[in-house]
Amino acid sequence: MFDKTNKYEAVAPHWFYCKVIDSKERWIPFNRQDSEKLEETHNSSKYPDEVVVPTEGGRYDVHLKKRLRYAVYWEEEVSEVRCCTWFYKGDKDNKYIPYSESFSEELEETYMICVTLDEWKKKLESPTREIIILHNPKVKRT
Repeated sequence: MFDKTNKYEAVAPHWFYCKVIDSKERWIPFNRQDSEKLEETHNSSKYPDEVVVPTEGGRYDVHLKKRLRYAVYWEEEVSEVRCCTWFYKGDKDNKYIPYSESFSEELEETYMICVTLDEWKKKLESPTREIIILHNPKVKRT
């Protein structure tokens, strides 16, 4: 039976970019203002195919459709960009790593179903072939 206290609330996304530091990938969050600007542009119905969003005071451009971040004034490796909602902990350095956007959408949809129907113990297979089980309403979304 549906319990009205089980209210689903969608997680607010935050945008991150990937930077290679000492041969390791690090996912770094955009500041709040840039993340909100990226999210607003992403959700805009006037979203053109080649929209570019300036970030970090215009020092970097994010090509939203390509999900790539480019330095404007100097040579630097191009960075992958993601809209992030769900994360996992890395094996070696205990850093949080965002799941792909498509798998995060799948996780969020499954979580919404679990919360609204109060049906738990749902299993999903991650892109790395790990089994994820949504146990209860107190599952930690990070």
